[in-house]
Amino acid sequence: MYEEQQDQGERIAALALDLGRQLLVCGADVNRAEDTAKRICRSYGAQVTEVFCIGSLLMATVEWINGTRTTQIRNIQRVSYDLARLEELNTLSRDLCEKTISPETARNRLTALRTPSRQKPLVTHLAGILAVVAYTLFFNGTLADAVAAALCGVLVTALDRRMPGRSSMMMRTVLSAIGVGVITGLCHLVYPALHTDHVMIGAIMLMVPGLMIASSLRDLLNGDIIAGSLQLIQAILTAGALALGLAWASSWMVTV
Repeated sequence: MYEEQQDQGERIAALALDLGRQLLVCGADVNRAEDTAKRICRSYGAQVTEVFCIGSLLMATVEWINGTRTTQIRNIQRVSYDLARLEELNTLSRDLCEKTISPETARNRLTALRTPSRQKPLVTHLAGILAVVAYTLFFNGTLADAVAAALCGVLVTALDRRMPGRSSMMMRTVLSAIGVGVITGLCHLVYPALHTDHVMIGAIMLMVPGLMIASSLRDLLNGDIIAGSLQLIQAILTAGALALGLAWASSWMVTV
């Protein structure tokens, strides 16, 4: 009987932490992931639940009413903002807390949600083109600049879809920035009147870590100093990688 209760507690804690990890991967804040794990464990009989998260690490120690205790740790490797999947995970967590579904059913639904929702390539490319064209025109670019920026937007979205899932954000940012610089340089050779600065400014807006910076400030304001500081450092390093890639591409354009 004791072993069955221990095994049941391990499964519930594993489910709660796995769901919390997926929330973090989709871009949820630290407080949200910790609170979700606590609520799920408490709804299934946890007497004491201690959850700690620093952005890349989620751990919990759960003490159940029957006296059993479990401790588990999860590693968060990559964050990719996916609001559609985040909403589905929130719905799943509410269903678990209200006990409208069994843990086994929740595990199956969570497994199905581990695959990121991917838009069709055409939709992704159109969204990227619309964004860079709008930013280029906003920064006083011409229609020719907007066309060149649109080509850069297609390249950035294509690289984001083609790069392996485990590739680092800084590596993807450097490669995208270099690609933007190369395309801008080639377009300038074809059309010398092109304003390369406007093109590059509009194109890099797809790679600026704005959401990451906002998320880090949100964690800092919520009192999660470690998690917010680590995410802010990652955002600064990503911005540095963006500047590095553009600087290399700009030096190539000068030599050409």
